[in-house]
Amino acid sequence: MAMSTRNAAITWVVSVSRFLGILVYIAAFFLPACREVAGLDGDAPTVLLGSRCALITLANTFSHDIWHSKYFLAILSGWINPLIVVYLIFLLIPAFLWPRRVVTCLILCFIASTWVFFHIYPLVPLIGHFLWIAGILMILAGEAFPQGKAALAAD
Repeated sequence: MAMSTRNAAITWVVSVSRFLGILVYIAAFFLPACREVAGLDGDAPTVLLGSRCALITLANTFSHDIWHSKYFLAILSGWINPLIVVYLIFLLIPAFLWPRRVVTCLILCFIASTWVFFHIYPLVPLIGHFLWIAGILMILAGEAFPQGKAALAAD
């Protein structure tokens, strides 16, 4: 297979992955994302939709007390969504390769903070959370492959 054919195939796969990732990412907001651990009192644990989680974390961003508690990890996870928007905008501007990669690293670190928060609080991730993460990873997967001038230089 010629390098240009290989690069075209990679570009196509990355584009399809990003498109499907965006669809999965959006769908995750309408699904149960997490719930509290069931208590001994017999009450049903609270289940939160992905959209509710996003609103709660972004709304609490400006709370000074939150930043000085274990809940700051949840606030970091709330900033994943705006960073995904920034990432998608940066995709439109080829010169923003390095800023896009910095945003990618931030998103991955904030995903890790979400899991640490789940462990500390404790919350149980549900299907919406797993699809949200899968969608994000599908969107970001293209960063692992050379594109643009770097891909053409390999020919």
